[in-house]
Amino acid sequence: MADELLSALGSIIERLRQLAAEDPPLRTQLRCLAQAVLAATETAAPAEPPPSAETAAPAVGGAGESPVTLPLEPPSPLAAERPAWKAWTGVSDADLPLIEARCRLKAEGARWAAERERRLRAGAEFATEIEPKDREIIEKARSLEGCFLWMNHSSGPSPEDLSLWDDVAGCFDALAAALALVREILDDLDGNREIFEQSLDLLAEAHSALRVAIEAIDGNVDSDQKSVHNWLRATTREQQVFIQRFMRADDPADPTAWSDVTERIQRLDQQLQKGRQREKQQHARVNKVRYHLKCIRSSGGSEHDWKTIVDTVEAMIADGLQPSNRDVREMLLPVVDSLPDMDLPPGFQRVLQELDRYLATRPPVTAEVALEPTVEVRQAAELLNGKAVVLIGGDRRPYAQDALCGAFGLKELVWMDTREHQSIEGFEPHVARGDVAVVLLAIRWSSHSFGEVKDFCDKHGKPLVRLPSGYNPNQVAHQVLAQCGERLRSAAPAA
Repeated sequence: MADELLSALGSIIERLRQLAAEDPPLRTQLRCLAQAVLAATETAAPAEPPPSAETAAPAVGGAGESPVTLPLEPPSPLAAERPAWKAWTGVSDADLPLIEARCRLKAEGARWAAERERRLRAGAEFATEIEPKDREIIEKARSLEGCFLWMNHSSGPSPEDLSLWDDVAGCFDALAAALALVREILDDLDGNREIFEQSLDLLAEAHSALRVAIEAIDGNVDSDQKSVHNWLRATTREQQVFIQRFMRADDPADPTAWSDVTERIQRLDQQLQKGRQREKQQHARVNKVRYHLKCIRSSGGSEHDWKTIVDTVEAMIADGLQPSNRDVREMLLPVVDSLPDMDLPPGFQRVLQELDRYLATRPPVTAEVALEPTVEVRQAAELLNGKAVVLIGGDRRPYAQDALCGAFGLKELVWMDTREHQSIEGFEPHVARGDVAVVLLAIRWSSHSFGEVKDFCDKHGKPLVRLPSGYNPNQVAHQVLAQCGERLRSAAPAA
């Protein structure tokens, strides 16, 4: 029975290994599981001394001096309701601001512990040089719930090398800075996922460095450092994040590198702030585009409106916005076919290319289908009915193709999809067809120049019509009549 169980277990493990090699999320989950098992089997470290009748009023004072009491309060009660995945740790997101504040005060306490001892060793006057600072830091600790300044307690560590306190203080400051960064990102987690994961790495390094720094002065486990450790374990479990370093006792961070950790935290914070500033600027640009689009929809707009829209969208693309951005696409869709013939910068051209790809697969909305044919549509239909037309440019839009065929009574609309660097040699046989009455060049969507296509049209005696806007039958009819209407009429057989 035992052999069968081991064999089955081995097969399961091997299967999981194979699946994890091809499934990153599963691989991350297995790592988190392993991390949780390791954490659950760690040897419990000694905790800070609980409050008691003997320790409720710890003393700080020099030899022969009256002791000064420091507050020692019980841990803050858990919130009434917390997410189930964090309840077992006793630490939630709501606890982080208080932990951060306590870490900052503990950094001050560590620096005072070193300075206090230096002054005492130098023979400083206790009443004037020591006691006032003792009382000051006591009052600060009393204002923070659950703040135990063990470094200033009479039974606290007393290392011979006082420079070790500098590492403790620096590590507390680094941990506080990392907590501040994490808390800020938690307010907008979805928009800053990558930075959030980097901030967790830095938080793990800072809390590990603090643990090692405290061990170096023979101090007890710090409750805030331990709370951060528990919060990290719960958060990585919930968010499916794997922290590779500094989460185990046998993988310690360097306690003397706190200044480097702090600098990296500051750089990441600057990156976060820069991204938020960019988002704010992009939001302002979106509002600007919407305003000028409103002008165009209400009164037809002006050249200034269109130029402002094009320049603003170009700036957004240059600042990192994807040309396929949905918000920009939805804003431009209702008016894109009304865009006048104008020089377009490369970023805006990429936006139009993405719009074209989208329109090639999107069914037309009711408003587009229900447009009433103009007089020009009926006039163009008289010239094109029963004939073929070649259209060169962009991605073939089946719905637009059907609309053009129906509006003009075409025998066929040969839509030639175009791509960058595509050879135009394949166009000529279609242009040369005897039943082709006109060639349409959608200049906005085409990657080929007017001159290249015109050579084929001139060679085979076919009129070339440049379409500066979209494929709406009303617009196409207007351009056909304006650019080659007389030529088509003169070529038509006499009634």
